[in-house]
Amino acid sequence: MPDRFYMQSRAVDHTQGFAAYPLAQLAAAFAVGILGALYFVVAPSFLIGIAAFTTVLAVVALVINTRSRIRNADVTKKLSVPTLLVTLAVLFLGATLASIERFEVPANQIKRLINEGAIAVGEPLELTGVLEHDPEIAPERSYLQLRVQRIRSRVINRQAEAPQSEPVERDASGVVMLLAAVPTKSIAQEFDQLDLRYGARISVMTLLERADDFRNPGVSSFTEYLDRKGYDASGFVKSPLLIQRLDNERVFLPLAWLYEWRRRLQTEIDARFSNETAGVLDAALLGNRYNLSRATSERFREGGTFHVLVISGLHITFLGGLVFLIARRFTKKRALQFLLSAAMLWAYSLAVGAESSVVRAALMFTVVLLAPLVSRRAASLNALGGASLVLLVWRPTDLFDPSFQLTFVSVLAIVIFAWPLLQKMSEIGSWRPTRETPYPPSCATWLRSLCESLFWSERDAQRELERTNYSYNLFKLPLAGKLERIHLQRPLRYVFGALVVSAGVQVALLPFLVVYFHRLSFASFLLNIGVSLMMAGVAILGAGALLIAQFSTALAAPLIGLTNGLNWTMVHSVDPFARVGVASIRLPEYAGWAAVIYGLYYLPLGTLAVALMRWRPLQLSGVATQRRTGIPACPGQTGKSVLRRIVRLAVAAQLFAIAFVVIHPFSAGRPHGKLRIDFLDVGQGDSALITFPDNTTLLIDGGGRPGPFQQNRITAEADGEETFDRETRSVGEAVVSEYLWWRGLDHVDYILATHADADHIDGLNDVARNFQVRAALVARTPEQDPEYARFSDTLIKQQIPLRIIGAGDVLRFGDVTATVLSPLPLANPNAPSRNNDSIVLRLQFGRRAMLLTGDIEMSGEERLLRANENLRVDVVKVAHHGSKTSSIAPLIAATQPRFAVISVGQTSIFGHPSPDVVERWKIAGAQVLTTGNRGTITVMTDGYDLKLETFVKPQ
Repeated sequence: MPDRFYMQSRAVDHTQGFAAYPLAQLAAAFAVGILGALYFVVAPSFLIGIAAFTTVLAVVALVINTRSRIRNADVTKKLSVPTLLVTLAVLFLGATLASIERFEVPANQIKRLINEGAIAVGEPLELTGVLEHDPEIAPERSYLQLRVQRIRSRVINRQAEAPQSEPVERDASGVVMLLAAVPTKSIAQEFDQLDLRYGARISVMTLLERADDFRNPGVSSFTEYLDRKGYDASGFVKSPLLIQRLDNERVFLPLAWLYEWRRRLQTEIDARFSNETAGVLDAALLGNRYNLSRATSERFREGGTFHVLVISGLHITFLGGLVFLIARRFTKKRALQFLLSAAMLWAYSLAVGAESSVVRAALMFTVVLLAPLVSRRAASLNALGGASLVLLVWRPTDLFDPSFQLTFVSVLAIVIFAWPLLQKMSEIGSWRPTRETPYPPSCATWLRSLCESLFWSERDAQRELERTNYSYNLFKLPLAGKLERIHLQRPLRYVFGALVVSAGVQVALLPFLVVYFHRLSFASFLLNIGVSLMMAGVAILGAGALLIAQFSTALAAPLIGLTNGLNWTMVHSVDPFARVGVASIRLPEYAGWAAVIYGLYYLPLGTLAVALMRWRPLQLSGVATQRRTGIPACPGQTGKSVLRRIVRLAVAAQLFAIAFVVIHPFSAGRPHGKLRIDFLDVGQGDSALITFPDNTTLLIDGGGRPGPFQQNRITAEADGEETFDRETRSVGEAVVSEYLWWRGLDHVDYILATHADADHIDGLNDVARNFQVRAALVARTPEQDPEYARFSDTLIKQQIPLRIIGAGDVLRFGDVTATVLSPLPLANPNAPSRNNDSIVLRLQFGRRAMLLTGDIEMSGEERLLRANENLRVDVVKVAHHGSKTSSIAPLIAATQPRFAVISVGQTSIFGHPSPDVVERWKIAGAQVLTTGNRGTITVMTDGYDLKLETFVKPQ
């Protein structure tokens, strides 16, 4: 009888379907609804009606089905129709909420006022509102999250017939992130006197920004980033004098206490530890990543371990488990244990910002703790589905947040791959004959040996035999007993489990890692284990040091030093891998229709997940099962050979899919026989990618931060520590490289620096590090110039050969001729590389010609006119961003282009382009386009026809 009941329960459990994981399936339906609202624009009112109708049908079907089951006493009757209707109702609910969030924006919300032109971007205005959090303190700056209540501005509507001269004040809503500059200690003291904290009501003068700085395909959108974070706009506060402290709004006191605790703890951390250690502790424990240096962040990214710096499931599970264990020491009441653990967990989650990854982990942990109290078994997949459903109901657009996707997929991989695999391996390795499992595991010999070496315990087996009235002999792998006796089995088991989890997560996340980060870290498979352990050590030692320091600084000093040392080891653990070039590789993506490859990638992975779920290594054979229980053998028992073949095929297909994504043989496309030039939007700078008919690529300049934007480094105090370099992404990394990866490129044949100004040459450093480059082309090698010196050092490290070119040189790329018109060759190539020393290229392909002028000014243009009789072209890249120092009338008359392209930002601190220059080109008959207004400008020709496209379409 027990055996029969066991087999029946297993069979029922195997066929539970929707009832087994209802929240997971409802979350999937809700997500599909959100996706549908993105691709199919439907009025929210219509969706509300459909959702209400399907909900009513689902309720009616559930009532009818329930009554039928009670009347017929059939508890096994399936709920197919009600289940379908409930799923459809949730799907339409997801579409409805997503549509409402997208279209039903309040009329007075900041982002709507900016989008509609009611707030003039670039004009000063006064915001009145309340701080939603304590300021985030960072080196030489502070971040304020302001919930706006009112705005006051002299220019409220630019489209009004008569400009308004009197200040206008109106109610407003929305959240604005303000960056306040704190360059000196005196200004920091002025900010301290303002007493800015959670609940403070302030009035501040600022300039709001919402538009994207760089508009190129494949490049992250600043506007989308703001929307994901819940911000309507960002602003900059130059001085504390622009902030007026008003009164305090009533706040939730426990939350205010949490913020106060967090602020004091960060002050202690920053004061007692090294800058590097403090930045790591601020990020990993308090959620403030503004104190991370660029070098530290890059090391963690290169090692594939940046996730240890992001408060997520790992941190929440560790903290929740620790609190739960402590609570069990003080009380045996499960309800009290749950309340203490949940209260501490949610308090910490709120204190560190309650981002989606944190809330998701806290929700899952809460569900797992709550399940035993309501006499339910906590299913991890169900808990994950419930947490995701809550988050998506609260804010449907979180579905498109990379952070949400990464955390969800990584946990899903652990739940459906790593944990079940480890659990079944444990069953195989620890198998002993019982009434339920009398026969040995049905699996390959090598797998059984591996499982026994990790999970078989001679001591446990001996203790169990001593308690029984029968005995037996089992032939197990002798290695298992040896490992257990020398106390290596448990550490090896943990290491193996960590490797399985790491591998499973990496395989599941591969497409996301390529699309969002374009990086695959080989070192992460090993470093994930060591860095996670060291991070736990740094956190524990740091907490202990801070606690002891409250009583004695001298006693805490050794512990602080040990924490700094362990942190240094953790941060630099990737260095040995980087030196030999195996830390990580950068990968391009498949874009457009080719992106369907990422969907196909998950087909064999899904097959393997289903096969793992159906795998019963300790299940009786089909014949034995039927004899012992009277239950007919299920297909999964009689068709094991078929299942094995399916699994082998799925494994082979998955390996092929991994190779297809990593090797990316078709991501860059095939030669199209056309000359293509993409003038990228790099703000105030230049960058153009030339793709020749045979697919050879030449990148001219890489953009960069000009003038005042170069100062990202902070001078260190006189404590001997290295200069702090802020964790910011350069234009070469965040714009140029992202675009090249979007194009499917992992190499650029040639890079060319027109001259040594930062807004031209700086981004080429990132391109040289991220891509394979055959050679670099320059006209001057001014070793004394700091920007060129950096570029030269990068070329040496990357082993990229350097070629010097000058006027008179002719470069041939198949049928395309690139003639160098400037500068003149010099006997001393180390001469300075100024604007008038820019490389000027004339491209000729069939009947079409193009002129790329760098930053040459009037004297350089006059020299071009004297040295070249024929300068007529179809396209001109206007010199020096359209500055009034260039584009003289004789050159315009000589070139007579159809299109004049100006590489410049939407706004320019230098006033580029000059209106007079734009007008001169227009009078000459050229269509003038700027990258700031049109984004990427693409020119294509087959030598006869000429076609121009822009990323931002004209209104």
